[in-house]
Amino acid sequence: MRHVLYYLCISFNLFLITPLIAAEQRNVLILFSDNQNWNDCGCYGNPVVKTPHIDQLAREGTRYQHAFATTASCGPSRGVLYTGLHVHANGQYGHPHGDHNFRLKPKVETVFALLDQNQYRTGMIGKYHLYPEDSTIDFQPKVSGYHVKAMADLATEFMNQKSKKPFFLVMGYHDPHPTSRTQPEWGVKTRESGMSLTIYDPQQIPVPSYLPDRPEVRAGLAGYYQQISYLDEGIGRVLKALKDSGQAENTLVIFTSDHGSSEPGAMANHYDPGVRIPLIVRDPRQPESEQGVISDAMVSLLDLTPTVLDWTNTKGPKYKLHGRSILPTVGKEHTPGWDDVSLSHVFHEVTMYYPMRTLRTRDYKLIWNLEWRSKYPLPIDTLSRATWNETLRLQAPVIGQRSVHKFLFRDEVELYDLQQDPDEVINLACQPEYQDLRKELSLKLLKQLKQTDDLWLKQYTLPISCVSESDEQTTEYKPLFNGHDLTGWTLKRANRKGYHVEQGKLVCPADGGGFLFTEKEYSDFSLKFDFKLTKAANNGIAIRCPLVDQKPAYEGMEIQVLDNKGYPKKLKPTQYHGSVYDVVPAKRGALKPVGEWNQEEIICRGSKITVIVNDIPILQTDLADIKDKQVLARHPGLKNQSGHIGLLGHGSHVEYKNIRIKEF
Repeated sequence: MRHVLYYLCISFNLFLITPLIAAEQRNVLILFSDNQNWNDCGCYGNPVVKTPHIDQLAREGTRYQHAFATTASCGPSRGVLYTGLHVHANGQYGHPHGDHNFRLKPKVETVFALLDQNQYRTGMIGKYHLYPEDSTIDFQPKVSGYHVKAMADLATEFMNQKSKKPFFLVMGYHDPHPTSRTQPEWGVKTRESGMSLTIYDPQQIPVPSYLPDRPEVRAGLAGYYQQISYLDEGIGRVLKALKDSGQAENTLVIFTSDHGSSEPGAMANHYDPGVRIPLIVRDPRQPESEQGVISDAMVSLLDLTPTVLDWTNTKGPKYKLHGRSILPTVGKEHTPGWDDVSLSHVFHEVTMYYPMRTLRTRDYKLIWNLEWRSKYPLPIDTLSRATWNETLRLQAPVIGQRSVHKFLFRDEVELYDLQQDPDEVINLACQPEYQDLRKELSLKLLKQLKQTDDLWLKQYTLPISCVSESDEQTTEYKPLFNGHDLTGWTLKRANRKGYHVEQGKLVCPADGGGFLFTEKEYSDFSLKFDFKLTKAANNGIAIRCPLVDQKPAYEGMEIQVLDNKGYPKKLKPTQYHGSVYDVVPAKRGALKPVGEWNQEEIICRGSKITVIVNDIPILQTDLADIKDKQVLARHPGLKNQSGHIGLLGHGSHVEYKNIRIKEF
């Protein structure tokens, strides 16, 4: 009987110990790329870049469509991943290296330290990019994050070390962060022995909409894609080493990036090219029916430390983490309650203070620019990129889909409908019909910021409703209309009531108008003006036009002024507001409702014409690209190098004010 009790006790104790041992043997492998946009993998739909090993990982795991970095800056983003805290709370406000000198708060514990307390073997191979260095990391050899083969060899060494302890390993790749910020050193800088090199043709690469389609941009993308494919081959070597070690079946594998690319509009921004990232999680426990799943859960890098702690059965720190474990979402297409993420940015470099707070849902994004009165300070990486330097050299008014002016001088609050406006250029924050949504998202964002101890709330106040903005500075612009009379203008074809001045506004009456031309001719210029439409209104702006009584749209050029929604007749694409009439169509969606004032800028520089309405570029064209002989014959004015500027009345009530010009 005594023997029976003895064996029963032994069996009971083994029953208790077995789950603990199983939990202790759960490994974690994080594959962390650098500056990689979310859709720059084959499995995310990129038709050109080759990433077979990342794609295979996606087929075996769960791919997240809505994953985000909370800050598009390398050091701070790593601080978020390794602590589970927003940058405004963990102290890693900006880069740690060099003169920047930002560092984690003394009481903040990294995931490495927490796992060390749970008897885990920890490894960090490649780019760590936090300060102070974590003394609890067991294996941290010196190696370049660009040497992916050498990194794979070190990972193999680490995984094959004889130890009864489970492991936590981070592969901190430096790819595809550009090896050179300027031409011509695009792509992989040092090819390692035994590694292949994929060559991409710049002409075959689709240029994303947030970038201009120019040769230096295509060359940069070709090099960026090459680095991604090189990274992918290195990842393949690590995954093979994991399988060969016999530990793949108890290892959680996570692939993600610290943020988007270092191009303008991405790095150090809260626009999607900066913060939307790839995220793939392979849980070896998932049955085959739950592999290859695409999850719509809204997740961020804040969630990775809680996920690792959950997987490894590790106790968290004494303070509350800002994220949550995503393990309940793995293998599921939809998980209720994962519907938004909050983002926070403070610095990039020490000279680049531009705090932003953001709430992102699947359909909308609200960005709060705390220092909106300041000019947006570009990161050194972006300032040095050929993309930005060429934009400055060309004096291009637009970069991607956004005007350069609006890129540098932002609104305090930005609200975007991501389904209708994925490029995030039509700010809805002050449109009356969106005020309820703005309030809802603002209050939700404020609640999350308070819950995460955002010290910036002591200094800054998020405006819940629309506030009036200060008038634009018009330095260097000369007025064309003095607000009192038609001095400097001449009226043509005024067989009915012509343009006249009312209360400081230049008015085209509904029963007349005629053609009102400047007395002076202009060649290259920026023309700015405010205008207000009535229902179904039709008007136009003549540029480089001779003084004519007929056909100014043909003898010169006409930029359409039109109520797109209210105009009763069927319109051709080249007749909508902002179009070069009958020649080049403009985009729609920038006009405010009838009866509200709109702001417009028409930029003529050589053969290039740009039209920006309410800070939204709606037309970018080069007249030199027009080769249709019939169009050129019908519109001889397309070849004009200079001419008058005119307001073309078509029997509709339209009002103008603040008409000014700057010549180039």
